[in-house]
Amino acid sequence: MNSLRLRLFLMIAAATALVWSLAAAWTVLSARADVERVLDARLREAAVMVASLGYTEDSTVQVAAEPAPLSLPSYERQLSCQIWSVGGDLLGVSKGAPAQALSSGHPGFSEPIVDGIAWRVYTYVAPDTGLRIMVGDTQTVRRQLITGLLQGLLIPALIGLIALAALLWIGVGRGLAPVRKIAGAIAARAPDDQSPLEIGHVPHELLPLTQEIDELFARIALLRFGEKRFLASAAHEMQTPLAGLRTHADIALRAPDHDTRERALERIRQSVDRTARLVRQLLEWSRHDTEQIASTERALLGPAVTLVADELEHLLQRRQVSLNVADDAGVGDIPLSQDALVIALRNLVENAALHGPTNSPITVGTTQDGFYVEDHGEGIAPDDVSAMLEPFIRGSATNLPGSGLGLAIALSALSPRMVLQFEKVNGRFRVSATQVGLAGDKA
Repeated sequence: MNSLRLRLFLMIAAATALVWSLAAAWTVLSARADVERVLDARLREAAVMVASLGYTEDSTVQVAAEPAPLSLPSYERQLSCQIWSVGGDLLGVSKGAPAQALSSGHPGFSEPIVDGIAWRVYTYVAPDTGLRIMVGDTQTVRRQLITGLLQGLLIPALIGLIALAALLWIGVGRGLAPVRKIAGAIAARAPDDQSPLEIGHVPHELLPLTQEIDELFARIALLRFGEKRFLASAAHEMQTPLAGLRTHADIALRAPDHDTRERALERIRQSVDRTARLVRQLLEWSRHDTEQIASTERALLGPAVTLVADELEHLLQRRQVSLNVADDAGVGDIPLSQDALVIALRNLVENAALHGPTNSPITVGTTQDGFYVEDHGEGIAPDDVSAMLEPFIRGSATNLPGSGLGLAIALSALSPRMVLQFEKVNGRFRVSATQVGLAGDKA
């Protein structure tokens, strides 16, 4: 059932029908009891009235039937009356009443069957004469009377229920009009329009929906802005090594001597390395920036350091930097997947090798639920910390080549509950990746 209107209508109609049915059942039972009570009262009053006329055992009369107290349809038989003496003689009978006694003569109500017809009879015994007055009507007459009354009640109720269903269908449709209005407003928007919906007079129940849609548009606008910034920054960063490649290639082609050609080729190699590093960083940052998912995996730091050392062997040799592992690095495990740990660690070690002093060691070790990378460089100025965690942002005090992606990639590779901390420890600059709660306790 894909129609919200139909679903709401069926739910409301079912609830209404249930309540209506219970009310109708109560009405039917109550009306039946009330009619039975009225008819029994009529029998009792008719018997007492006949007894009050003063008949004796010497009287022989034909008693006229009492007219019905209600405006009812005319039936073949309504009330039948018999007057019996103490000796069992029939002294009087109404028109149409059977000749056989309507009851056994015991006072009160009874339901005998006379000549194959079911009756409801009230017998009254006169206290002064002992005469027995029997007044009754057939059960068929009673059923016809009750059926007619219930039909008069239920048929209008059924018609009203059908009319209510039609009104409910129309009302539910109009009640869903704001939803259609919101859908129309979204459908009419241009693909690049991420502004708020600005729909007036939204029902309170739909406010959370419109607010979430507006927040979604805001997030989409932020993502689009990030994509544009990423593309613009990536294109800008790619221009430098590509321009260098072209320049040094021209120099190598036109070099008059072997030394000049060798220097140009070395610059070409450096430009290729820088371009390859930039492309790798762009891919890593793009992938992990969209896949920050909390992971339950844990990885050992020692194997990750070995992989990073192999990957950065050429850079470490060129910068004359040694990569050392603390004694406790192989003991503790890190709350990251192996791939994420390698990516974060590689970018932090690469940053330390590029921006730290040459011919100096880099140390990697573990902390409580985290790890650190430590070098002998000056580190990052406190004012630059927050900015340098953004992609394509470089420190204000450095003039070394780089794209400004290393820290951003390392941060995006960490789990959502881990952060980067920057501090000086015993004169050395340390970058720590620590879980949020533990980082707060340490601070």
